[in-house]
Amino acid sequence: MVRLLFIDDDPKAQKILDMALPDYHVISAYTAEEGFRAVTDEDPDVVLLDIDLPDQDGIELLARLQAVPAPPPVIMVTGFSDTRLVVRAIKAGAYDYLVKPYETEHLTGTIRQALQSHIPALQSAPGRGADRLVGESVPIRRVKSLIHRFGPSGAPILVHGESGTGKELVARAIHEVSGRPGPFVPINCGAIPETLFESELFGSVRGAYTDALTREGAFELANRGSLFLDEIGEMPFPAQVKLLRVLEEKRVRRLGSAETVRLNVRVIAATQRDLKRQIRRNAFREDLFYRLGVLHIEIPPLRERRDDIGLLSSCFLQESGKRLGGGALEKLTAHGWPGNVRELRNVMERAALLADDRLIAAPGIVFD
Repeated sequence: MVRLLFIDDDPKAQKILDMALPDYHVISAYTAEEGFRAVTDEDPDVVLLDIDLPDQDGIELLARLQAVPAPPPVIMVTGFSDTRLVVRAIKAGAYDYLVKPYETEHLTGTIRQALQSHIPALQSAPGRGADRLVGESVPIRRVKSLIHRFGPSGAPILVHGESGTGKELVARAIHEVSGRPGPFVPINCGAIPETLFESELFGSVRGAYTDALTREGAFELANRGSLFLDEIGEMPFPAQVKLLRVLEEKRVRRLGSAETVRLNVRVIAATQRDLKRQIRRNAFREDLFYRLGVLHIEIPPLRERRDDIGLLSSCFLQESGKRLGGGALEKLTAHGWPGNVRELRNVMERAALLADDRLIAAPGIVFD
């Protein structure tokens, strides 16, 4: 059963949600502090977080939750439809944003999507840092070794791997072993409109553009911590120039401001693209590539670490109480896994739901 933590100070809203989601185990928290403790004590699968809390702004709490090792996906809810709040929430790491009153079907659909796309859960095991990566194959042991070797350094790291291999999980592991006291701030470069890139990364001051407010960008939010730039290959060319300047000067200037702020931020970038090919196509700056890739980690696709499929499958089946039976592991090992670990997780979840017995036999393994 999915464990849903609902952080909202409205008792009526808590009761309604509990009644509307009988198939979920709803954990209630009425303040930001209660919610923060519940994340570590109750280990929820997903968090539903109201923005208007009595003791702390919900987005501020969201930033705190993102600094927790392997945090659950967070869906923000509010009674006000405000584009600026949406941008702030997504920038701070929220999976999605819902406006009250919301339809139960819409809510449950969003929860399912958040759980399915939550990369840190792709291959997570108990522990911290590289210990969270499931697998003992030679390729994954090499990745674990590099995480521990590179973690304490403040140098930028470029993580490369196919979709579904767990790039964000590796980035979070690097942050966990780095010893940096600041938060882990993830940014998906492929999800930010080109016109908002500069303000999202570097912040803005009131009047810089229409409806602009004075606010921190991702770099300032990640001060003394780590900034994860996922899908860096999708970053527009003009933004690459500004990013390179910040990396070299270690200073950031908010959009519309004449002042610069000195920061201590460790940048971890990730991509599934061939950046050298993009350089040849003039789609990515060569100088930025070498600045980001001071250190480099290549995550192997699942087809190159087939020895780990049994361990990963057992991890994904653990909650269901089921396990692989006759011929199932052989069938899994023979598959090509174009979707990598994410695909394996989906296959295991489907097999566990459809299996009538405790053992999942080969016919119960169905690929898309």
